[in-house]
Amino acid sequence: MSTMTISNSSSISRPAASAQAQAAGVLASIAAFFKRVGTAYERSEAARKEAYLAEAVDLYDLEYRMQRLDRESAQTAAWIKGF
Repeated sequence: MSTMTISNSSSISRPAASAQAQAAGVLASIAAFFKRVGTAYERSEAARKEAYLAEAVDLYDLEYRMQRLDRESAQTAAWIKGF
């Protein structure tokens, strides 16, 4: 008569844990990528606004441009809230 041995359950969970760790690593990489893209966009947007304000010819033009940027920001925020 032969006997059967049951394998240790920890050997079964190791591949599952490894797959979960890999999935977590992939998700972390994707999150880091989007964070870098967001940071790059924010920097380029700030540079665009600074260049736009630097083109002002006098104080009145500068104030007008600042108000225009504020209105654009408010419109964008309203659009996002409605989305």
